[in-house]
Amino acid sequence: MEYEEIQERLKIITNTPIKLIPDDDMAKIRKDMAKKCPITKEMDKQFRTHIAGGTEHQLAIKDPFVLTIKRSSGTRMWDMDDNEYIDWLMSSGACMLGHNFLPLKDEIIKVYHDLDPNIYYNNEWEIKSVEMIKKYVPSIELMQYFQSGTEADMAALRIARAFTKKEKIIKCAGSYHGWCGQLCVDMHVPFSGAMEAHGIPSGVYKNTLVVPLNDVKALEDSLKKWTEKRSGVAAVLVDPLGGDAGGLATKKDWLRSVRELCDKYNVLLIFDEVITGFRLGMGGAQEYFKIKPDLTLFGKLLTHGFPSSGAVGGRKDVMNNLTISVEPGGNKAFVGGTLRGNPLTAASTYWTLKLMEEHKAHEKAKNAAEDLVKKLNLLFENDGRPYFAHNIESIVHFETFSPLALDLSDINNVEIIMKRAEGVDRIATALLSQGIITKYGNRGFTCMQHTNEENDKFIDAFENVLQMIPK
Repeated sequence: MEYEEIQERLKIITNTPIKLIPDDDMAKIRKDMAKKCPITKEMDKQFRTHIAGGTEHQLAIKDPFVLTIKRSSGTRMWDMDDNEYIDWLMSSGACMLGHNFLPLKDEIIKVYHDLDPNIYYNNEWEIKSVEMIKKYVPSIELMQYFQSGTEADMAALRIARAFTKKEKIIKCAGSYHGWCGQLCVDMHVPFSGAMEAHGIPSGVYKNTLVVPLNDVKALEDSLKKWTEKRSGVAAVLVDPLGGDAGGLATKKDWLRSVRELCDKYNVLLIFDEVITGFRLGMGGAQEYFKIKPDLTLFGKLLTHGFPSSGAVGGRKDVMNNLTISVEPGGNKAFVGGTLRGNPLTAASTYWTLKLMEEHKAHEKAKNAAEDLVKKLNLLFENDGRPYFAHNIESIVHFETFSPLALDLSDINNVEIIMKRAEGVDRIATALLSQGIITKYGNRGFTCMQHTNEENDKFIDAFENVLQMIPK
């Protein structure tokens, strides 16, 4: 579905009165969940006595309680009460081969027989894995591993500043790039400012500039303004899909315009491919959009979710501005980390990509996503709803209450956005109660093992949800 059609359909949704799943129905859902999940519910209480906030897992559905998972295989997961769930969160997109994929698991066990992750020296899997990445992502000339996507973001900013000798970083409103303090502004929700920056001194993100997504003029105005100043702009950091896996969509020529402006003002272009890397195809977003960045960030999908998972790669002349040892009087960016490039991380990268290649994981996951979207749209149409679904390869979006379609910079929208967000959360819980796990109740990821029959179960569950939502 093209950008313009998505925006038009979002307008119809946001102009439609908000009618949530009623409180009585939600109370029954929560009661039924408690009845069928007694052990899981009790463990949720235990987690709250040991773990700050009750969970460490950002995307877990928390209403009525967070599931404790005992076992996983393929597209399925089972909680402590042996209730079965079909998973469309898939480790926030990291899982393309399916949970507990034995060929991958067996290869990692072989490596572990010979090498601990704590050897703290070079290992052959670092070379093998980077060669595999470079096979598909030609913009990568040199690379270094990190522990997470957030660490990769932090390192990329440091490398860009060391290379350009400039200070400012430009990001897009609403884009999420991990929880690095420098980037905790305008996260998730455009124009939210420092709403999610509690505990971070404002000086930490003072050199982070924010421009509206898809606004070429605003980007050029910012580049022109700060390029003329001494501090200057080191890099433009973008999520190639816009924000949160495409929930904030990009116009067709947006990335090409960004690339051209970066070249015009001699600024580095950084692609955050934590979600898109290898999920939009083996060459990631840069192959999909045919845009070559100067630096690329990878995260969880790099290792199929095996820890620790993050990396930065790019142009040789830029990456050579990184050092792992103290150089008095030097001007290179220092990075560290005891477990970086450890054998399990590097081997899981190599085998993940090799197995994805052998099993045509991307093609199979995309086919599953297209089948699900087709069935969702038919369901919504037959039910007379303005809701709609679309996919970007194997990333599926299903729009119902669409809180992000409203402008938070308009103070009159704040209460409406919160109400619409509640509507999406209720859908997530209602689906969960029927054994369907989604991301936030409005999107999901397919893997190569999702079947049309499983998609039918998703549709059956969603049909039950629609029956609860008043027209």
